[in-house]
Amino acid sequence: MKCIISINQYADFIKSTDAKKQRIIRDQKKPNKFRIAYYQLAKARIRKTLTNNGQLKHINDALSNLSSRVPKNKRQISDRHVSIEALEKFLRLKIPKVLEQENIEFLNSKLYKNDIDIHGVSIIVAPEIIFKVIIDGKEVLGGLKLHVSKSNSFDKEQQQVIASGICHYLEKNVAQDKQIVLPEFCISLDIFGNGFITNSSAKKDIIESYKKECLEIIKIWDAA
Repeated sequence: MKCIISINQYADFIKSTDAKKQRIIRDQKKPNKFRIAYYQLAKARIRKTLTNNGQLKHINDALSNLSSRVPKNKRQISDRHVSIEALEKFLRLKIPKVLEQENIEFLNSKLYKNDIDIHGVSIIVAPEIIFKVIIDGKEVLGGLKLHVSKSNSFDKEQQQVIASGICHYLEKNVAQDKQIVLPEFCISLDIFGNGFITNSSAKKDIIESYKKECLEIIKIWDAA
């Protein structure tokens, strides 16, 4: 069975304790089919805002919706509270100018293979947003990966790893003919972390610099 891990979990793995590394790989290899996804409304409205010229109406509507909800258990109380906090934090962030360009075109991520191979590990990137803009007559691609976790936010290095993964993903799975992937348009958005972090030419290949960790992932996967 091929070793598969999501890019957010990959970024988490490289900074985790040995015990947490074991748990991450176990959960990736044998995911809980009944696990409840958190903060779905907040994530959806953030994505909608970013793909609609930064229109904050979607965020304000979500805040009104969440404020009127009556949670029935501890999970719903926590989900509501963190979702509201995440949306309020998003309102204070400065949206990258490229996402507000008039000529931006958003691509359907479902049309592309969602993973890349790094040192024998299949890393699922699956950006929430893939976009194309025209710069100096050339088609330029970019993408964004969203992370919302109050208890497990990423540091700058982890977000750079994710941005680097997006860059590799776009080059290998999306770019065609003379299309260009601009590292500065490869964006990690961590609401409770450092907000928007973009890739750069200097950090473009940082995702490949963790060969030891990749070998460790494969070793733990095979033993799980």
